[in-house]
Amino acid sequence: MNQPSSKKTAVAFFAILAIGALIYFYTMGNPTDSDTLLSVEGTPESIASEAIGNRVLTLLQEVNSLNIDATVFNNPVYRSLVDYSIEVPPQNVGRPNPFQPFPGQIRLVPASAPTGR
Repeated sequence: MNQPSSKKTAVAFFAILAIGALIYFYTMGNPTDSDTLLSVEGTPESIASEAIGNRVLTLLQEVNSLNIDATVFNNPVYRSLVDYSIEVPPQNVGRPNPFQPFPGQIRLVPASAPTGR
């Protein structure tokens, strides 16, 4: 009777060990971008601005690597397109502080705040 109990204990031990190994390799596996950012010394602002700068440079390189066929613009179908856009006239900008009361308006302030029961 002692034999089946020791088998169960051994199986449980190896199962826990395997689950622990999987969790370790899952969380400590490949470094991500955030891991490399955390390892850089500097202020959070400089780290963030450096990451943004790197992203902008990457996007710029991608755009510069594009090859656009300019013969499309000489196509008669493209030249027959008509622009129906409407120019939107400039609009008035709102008040500097939209929460400020209008001039001459009386602002009522409650004497005491109601208490909730």
